[in-house]
Amino acid sequence: MKKLGLALFLCLAGTTLVCAQSTNPPDAPQPQKSNRKFFSFSPTLGTANDARRMTAGDKFELFALNTVNPFQFVATAAWAGIAQADDRYPSWGQGAEGYGKRYGAAYADTANSYFFGTFLFPAVLHQDPRYFRKETGSFGSRLVYAGTRIFVTRTDSGNRAPNVSLWMGSMAAGGMSNLYYPRADQGAALTVERGGINLATTAGFNIAREFWPDVSHHLFHHSK
Repeated sequence: MKKLGLALFLCLAGTTLVCAQSTNPPDAPQPQKSNRKFFSFSPTLGTANDARRMTAGDKFELFALNTVNPFQFVATAAWAGIAQADDRYPSWGQGAEGYGKRYGAAYADTANSYFFGTFLFPAVLHQDPRYFRKETGSFGSRLVYAGTRIFVTRTDSGNRAPNVSLWMGSMAAGGMSNLYYPRADQGAALTVERGGINLATTAGFNIAREFWPDVSHHLFHHSK
């Protein structure tokens, strides 16, 4: 119940913050015009790659690309290895079979999260699931901007709105996990916990999306 209360409080606080501001688009400049990638082997991961309005088909394509890119397979393999080493979900056992079950569950979590949070709810609610970089300003202002995009998004028409599609998508994905996790790891509290983890992960990715082009430019002299 404490986790549920915290999640609801954060959602309410974020929504209040958004509604207290104007309905103009978020303070990020224009979307990225190039198909920039996050690290060298991953597609957009939700980064805006052109300025045009996304259709439902575009959102489905973004979900599909993010689900099958190499980054997700590598990250899922690493997570499954850590979970096996810690003996999480002990009813699944060890060995290849146990690892396969942990890998499958982790990958299903990723697919569900992108399906609900990048495609389904953004399409139904007419919200843009992409991340728009701020690019300019102080490090602190950019950090706050990136971290708070889990509360704020753009509508398809370009206006500011509470990021309802992300929150609903995260909780829906958490609920879907009850279908394949062991019985001891199911229930409302764990649904909220997994939804919260997804939101925190999204905030972390947004911060990486905001600053990685700068890091890449300084380290490898790539264009930003």
